[in-house]
Amino acid sequence: MKKVLCALCVVMLLCLCGQALADREEQYVREEASRRNITLIAPERAERIALERIGKGGARVKDLELEEESDDYPNGTNFRPVYKIECVSGRDEYDIVVDAVTGEIHKFRLDD
Repeated sequence: MKKVLCALCVVMLLCLCGQALADREEQYVREEASRRNITLIAPERAERIALERIGKGGARVKDLELEEESDDYPNGTNFRPVYKIECVSGRDEYDIVVDAVTGEIHKFRLDD
């Protein structure tokens, strides 16, 4: 019983640390975009773009995170803010990456 309780505590601690890191990255991306005078689309718009791309009724967003990718961005910098979105429709799960500036879909993958 003690081992199970300890394992649960470790899992909960890892989840909390993971969320704290995700929150810190989102804050960094927002601050860096502001510093560079880059306007980000709203998370709700990124969700709509992802759900429209799936095109199935009943699809829903499971997770959405604002992150930065280090690909060359069109303005010649090495800063690309993106929304990484996980969606579910029935038994299908999708990984979608939406450019947080243009709304363009960079990645659309149906998970097996």
